[in-house]
Amino acid sequence: MRPEDDTQDYVCSISPEEFENFCMKTLIEYAKQANLPDFVIKHDVKIDSPDGIYQIDIYASCSVLGTTIKILCECKQYKEKVKREKVQILEEKLRSLGMNKGILLSTSGFQKGAIQYAKNHGIALIQVFDHSCEPVAHSGGPNASIDDDDPFMWLEKNWPKYRAVCWDDNKRNGVVLYPTKEMIIPLYEEQLRRVNEQYGLRISIDFDSLEDTREDI
Repeated sequence: MRPEDDTQDYVCSISPEEFENFCMKTLIEYAKQANLPDFVIKHDVKIDSPDGIYQIDIYASCSVLGTTIKILCECKQYKEKVKREKVQILEEKLRSLGMNKGILLSTSGFQKGAIQYAKNHGIALIQVFDHSCEPVAHSGGPNASIDDDDPFMWLEKNWPKYRAVCWDDNKRNGVVLYPTKEMIIPLYEEQLRRVNEQYGLRISIDFDSLEDTREDI
């Protein structure tokens, strides 16, 4: 648990390279405490992939059940909270390089969308202080609890749970009577507002062309 009086005076004042070295030393201490077998860690590594050459802030590996676990770590010394897109980029690197685990360390914390994405994709998020680290996402994977503030999770949670369908003996298919188009539009509008607020994306929907929910199914 992080001490309440811990500060970030040091980690926010050093150079980006010094911050990466600080993070590497922190991870080494965690590895020692966990007694990770065959633990190896390197700073500023370039790795080839079918997509090209990737520069990695920190690369680490260890042995588990006779298998080498490859870990990719990125260090963000930002003034603003890390956005979801940075976690997505890390996840893309993991897939391209065939890595097993991703860790993102930051001085500034993480936006809610970034935290939810990390949980869903098994990526660890760590906020760094001068004398301690605070786990933010515990890499829960697909079964992690849902962040209600995530725009896409919000829409799914608030979408009408039931549909009313009218079946006509003269028609093979039914017609959806509920929810109506008038009910759906405000939900989309609120979702777009949340997308803009959290991710800075301005997306528009032509509601006039939105198909009415009273359609054949």
